[in-house]
Amino acid sequence: MNNNLYNYTNVPDTNSFQGNYVENYLRNNLGKKVEVHASFCDSIDWRDSIFTGILESIGKDYIVIMNNNKKYIIWSIYLDYLILI
Repeated sequence: MNNNLYNYTNVPDTNSFQGNYVENYLRNNLGKKVEVHASFCDSIDWRDSIFTGILESIGKDYIVIMNNNKKYIIWSIYLDYLILI
């Protein structure tokens, strides 16, 4: 019997991948000034909003920016686009 049949040494470790390209790009730009355009379709007051500040953190489904000692957590589902300033 071939003992190498179940040898998984050539299978890539999926835990070592760090998100997708956009996540990695934003992680490389932490600490830079950004302008975040977001749409909250269910809100009358916050329909289309622009947040400007320093990119503090990025997660799989959110970004955190800081402006004038206020931190904003913006969920990715509301994110339209982001501009690095």
